[in-house]
Amino acid sequence: MRSITATAMATRQRVDHTALRTNQAFIIILLAMGFVAAQPWLVVFVCAVMALGTAVPQVALFQRIYRDVLRPAGVLKPDVREEDPAPHRFAQGLGAAVLLAAGIALFAGAPVVGWGLAFVVIALAAINLFFGFCAGCFVYFQLARLRG
Repeated sequence: MRSITATAMATRQRVDHTALRTNQAFIIILLAMGFVAAQPWLVVFVCAVMALGTAVPQVALFQRIYRDVLRPAGVLKPDVREEDPAPHRFAQGLGAAVLLAAGIALFAGAPVVGWGLAFVVIALAAINLFFGFCAGCFVYFQLARLRG
């Protein structure tokens, strides 16, 4: 009989953290460009990319750029780890939800609220990119702990 740990390890998937960091870098750059150029449609674009990547991970645009262009060109190297991708998808979905609210605020004439929410996403993506702390993953694990 296999132990619980062995069973859990057998069902674990692999996550390429370089793909995650590339995703975060694109999020930061595009949202910052949107703010500097006063282009709220970039917030909506990033929101759509994040939402689609959450729903269908295989089509996550920013991670596809890494997998299909940057990694094959040797620009970035993989950093693959055995872990559950669900917390990362949850974090991305949470970011998409915040950007949806930001986009609504921006197009409803509340730029301070809209850009403020966009900057929350920028800040959390930057913390993850530069310090390796995923706030959305933390929320995921806390919610899982509360569920039992």
